Order: sequence, then structure tokens, then C-alpha cells
Amino acid sequence: MKTLKITLHNIIISISFTVLLFFNSPSAFSQSPKQLQNNYPIIAEDAAWCWFSDSRAVYYKGMKEAIYYGFINSKGDVMVKSFDLKTKEEITHTLHASLQIDDHNVPTFLFLPDGKILTFYNHHNGDIFMKRSKNAEDITEWEAGVVLLEKDSINRYCYTNPIMLSEEDNRIYLFGRNTVQNNEGIYTDTRIYCIYSDDYGETWSQEVNLLYNSGRNNPQYIKYTSDNKSRIDFLFTNGHPKLGEDISVHHIYYQDGYFSQTNGKKIGTFENLPICIKETDKVYNANSIGVRAWIWDIALDKKNNPVVTYARYPDEYNHEYHYAKWDGNKWIDKKIVNSGSYITIIRPGEKIREAHYSGGIVLDHNNPNNIYLSRNINDKFEIVKCEVKKGGKLKMQSITSNSQLDNIRPYIVDRNPTKTPILLWMAGHYYHYTDYNTGLKILIK
Repeated sequence: MKTLKITLHNIIISISFTVLLFFNSPSAFSQSPKQLQNNYPIIAEDAAWCWFSDSRAVYYKGMKEAIYYGFINSKGDVMVKSFDLKTKEEITHTLHASLQIDDHNVPTFLFLPDGKILTFYNHHNGDIFMKRSKNAEDITEWEAGVVLLEKDSINRYCYTNPIMLSEEDNRIYLFGRNTVQNNEGIYTDTRIYCIYSDDYGETWSQEVNLLYNSGRNNPQYIKYTSDNKSRIDFLFTNGHPKLGEDISVHHIYYQDGYFSQTNGKKIGTFENLPICIKETDKVYNANSIGVRAWIWDIALDKKNNPVVTYARYPDEYNHEYHYAKWDGNKWIDKKIVNSGSYITIIRPGEKIREAHYSGGIVLDHNNPNNIYLSRNINDKFEIVKCEVKKGGKLKMQSITSNSQLDNIRPYIVDRNPTKTPILLWMAGHYYHYTDYNTGLKILIK
């Protein structure tokens, strides 16, 4: 496979004006006398990703200080790039050529203690793959890939979320989705697969199912976060918002061998899996107001309390972003902003297929009071930073404005220990998860 090296010179990120406002004054975005410059560098010309596999982009400092990120291009190639934060050198490598034109297949990354990299990726409803780099901090040479979970007559896999817990002797957990079908090829159930390795990916456990959806044929979705020591948190739904009005938001966590409700009440161990979704703690109960939801991000605050972002859908043209945090006793939920409609552009003669694809709302995991979101302003999706202040007040700051292309699916680079977040996002035209003309942009303050 070919490897490309490019040196970027004089990358300048210029911000000419900062707009501050509260969320109940959205018109201030268009009334500002000055506008931000949208000259953020493009770090991948042909790139897309979904938001249910992480870490899509990760920071690592060893012999060099760099970020490593993955994407799917318009040919269906699984790509990985690195960007040296000091020298500005970029390296691009094709992990798997022509796998599938589908943004669900984005690779994820996990650094081992010796600096070598494990990367995981998948088909959309197919196999789960893993590769290991031959050298530390190097994406140009990889050992032969292996299939960790293989599609068969029943199981169809998607998404990869690797997490390593240092206080479990560096056990690596891998989570994702298994869509199950019967002998007639009809999907009958969706499971959340979990496998783990105690030898840095050399061997893996048998697959177990994390969640049980009480027999309803509606695929649950799940996001993960961890302190990378002993705890893993799970934010999940009881289905897809296009398949039910009762799609709610749930939370549990795992620590010291036990799965627990948000308040710490123990549910059981791995021997008690799967966990029944309807018996878990709800961040948001859709049945209470009849408005369906979908999830976006979860982080832990300094007290290891979960903080989450999600979207509610009063209708397909109004995607309302919400921010909820656990205060030790209860969930405190706050609406951030109505982000507008879906990101998918409808081609002539076609109908909308994914009306619940929002621009995206994610957290700075080092400081989850800071939110980065994509919302529709003057018919284009723009990136906005939102800071949740004391008393629940919101301080908004435009990142992009007056854009010619949509700016969507922001992501904060994971495992960055500095106080300055590194923000990536997709920019371009998005039609469907198999039809996109987008690239990746970066903001490094």
C-alpha cells in the first residue's frame, strides 16, 4: 500500500472576531458586524466519518507529539493519517483499499504501552478487523490484519470502540454492534457485542452481548467513555429515532467488575449479561413528552460524574440539542439550542433517507462544560463553541461563519492532556452515509 508524506508550511489559523451571545438570541449570529475567517486547514481532502466509533482521532506524545486520525474516502478506502504538531508533517496511509463506500467503517485507534498502535475498523453489517503497527508511532507499516468477528448467516457486525483499563492489567475491551438476522435473512434483533484481550490484542475472548432490548426489533445505539483506569460509561438508546417515537436515552457504567446504574446501584457482573435496557437509568424519557431522541457524546467530569449531549426531535426539521449532567443524585438537563434540520442534502428525484442526522454536538472531555456543536445558520451548518457557565448560562462563540459548505460532525481529539482542545470536523456536502463529498478541517488554537 502506498504511503504519502506531505509537509505543511505556515498553517495559519486566523480568528478575526469572536461572537458572544446566549442561546435564546440566535439572530446575533447573522447580525455580527464582523465575521470569522474560515481559513481552517483541510487535513483530509476526501474524508467522512460517522459518530458511533471512537477514538477516531487520538493524541499521542512519545518520540514525537502528533495526532492520529482515520476516515473513509469516496472510494471506500479505510484511511489513516498522522499530523506532527511540531514539524507539521502529515503522513497518509491506506489501511484497507476499497473496503466499502460507507462512513460507518471509520477506523479507531488505541496506543499500546510500547507506542505501537492497534487500529480497528469494520464493514457496515459485516466483519470486524484489527491491525497492529510494526513500529511505535508509525502508521506506514502494519502487521497482517485479522478478522476479530466474522459475518456469518446470523451475525452482522458494525462499529469499533476500543478501551484499555490500566487498573485491570491493561485489559482491552472492544465494543460495537451486532445486527442479528434469522434464516430467512430478516433482521430480528440488535446486540451490543463485547470482546476483550489480556495480551494486547494477541488473543480475544468469546463475544458477549451487553444489552437486551426486550425483544423489540429496533437497533439500540451506544456511546462510550472511560477514565482509562477502572471505569467505562455507556450512553445508549432503546432504538433508532426513525423507528419509534419512544426512543429514550439511558446510562449505566462498569467498574471493578460490576455494571451499575448511574447512582451506583449494582446491576450485575459479566456473568449476568445481557442487561435489560428498560431496567436501566434514563437520562431522558421520551414517553414523558412524546419526543424521540438520539445520542451524541458522553464524558466524565472531575468527580467522575457523567456528562452527556443528545438531540431531541419534535419533528424532522427541528433538532434540539440537549446537555445533561449527573450531579451525584439526579440528572440536570438543559436545552442548548435548536440546531435546525438534518444535514443530508436530498438529490433531485430522491427522498430523505436519514432525517435524524444532526450536525452534531460533542464535549471537550478535559472540560465537559465546553461544547462544540454544528447548527444551521443561514442555510449552512456552522461550528459553534458553547460554554456552560455557572447558573446554567450559555456563552456562544462562532468557529465558522458565512460558509459556502456545511460544517458537520465535530470531534475533539481524544487523550490530549493539554488545556487546548484540538477540533476536527467534516466540511462539504453530505447526501447519505454512502454518498458524501466532504473533507476534514482542523482547529488548533
